[in-house]
Amino acid sequence: MFNNLTKKVQERFLLPKLPKEPLDASSCESLGYKFEYNNGDVFIVDMSTREHEVIISTLQDFFKAPNGGVLTDPPIEVCGQPFHPSPNANELRIAPDIAVYPNETYVPRPSNSGPNYLGPPPSDTQGNAHARIMCEIAVAQNAHGWKNKCALWMNQEYVRCVLGIKLYNLRTTRTNGYFNRSMKAKLWRQGVATRKWHFGTVQKGNNLSTGCNAPGIPAYQINIPIGDVFYDPPIPAIGYVPLVVRPAIIGGNFTIDLYEVQQRVLKKQPR
Repeated sequence: MFNNLTKKVQERFLLPKLPKEPLDASSCESLGYKFEYNNGDVFIVDMSTREHEVIISTLQDFFKAPNGGVLTDPPIEVCGQPFHPSPNANELRIAPDIAVYPNETYVPRPSNSGPNYLGPPPSDTQGNAHARIMCEIAVAQNAHGWKNKCALWMNQEYVRCVLGIKLYNLRTTRTNGYFNRSMKAKLWRQGVATRKWHFGTVQKGNNLSTGCNAPGIPAYQINIPIGDVFYDPPIPAIGYVPLVVRPAIIGGNFTIDLYEVQQRVLKKQPR
């Protein structure tokens, strides 16, 4: 069913030529593609490069930190690329690079999701409670498509925030032996103005440094309330009453240090 890997998309992302016979999901994953599924068609949106994957791994560590090392039944569940229904199209299933969920102890699986996963309350395509925080990472994907994908998630009110990170092309100059690179982070939160950070070794559009040159600099740290993960409002129309139990960590923040992200990217990018 994964049969619409087109020449146009291959050329856009400089992908190897794909076989003409249909591909299954595991084939796409082994080729290193980040893709979306729409009623039998697959659309490639980025490549799973080392830089792409190390950002995902680093962000997952930040989001797991409040669990305090608990691996079995942690209060916060962090997953990579789980399919969710698109907020704007019933037939389109899309997956973020990272999805942050509440544990079922605090937000149970919806019982009224139905075949289209629309709820209420909404769920992912496996019937789990809809993820509350999404992350989108772009390397080959252009900035316009990346921003549109992030903004699209925000059309689902249960998505409380989206963190996007975009890497730009390598420069020819170096800092501490690594090629300079511009990097941008952007945070969308429901009811809050969008914020952005330029945290690479150099600014976008010039060769001036960004100032993101050490860990722990407040200007290059992103704080996201842990409470966003446990958003679960009552729905009087269907008699849905959320659970009252909440984890002790709910009053804290996820703190994402962009210098740590920058450094891990520099060490994994081409040299």
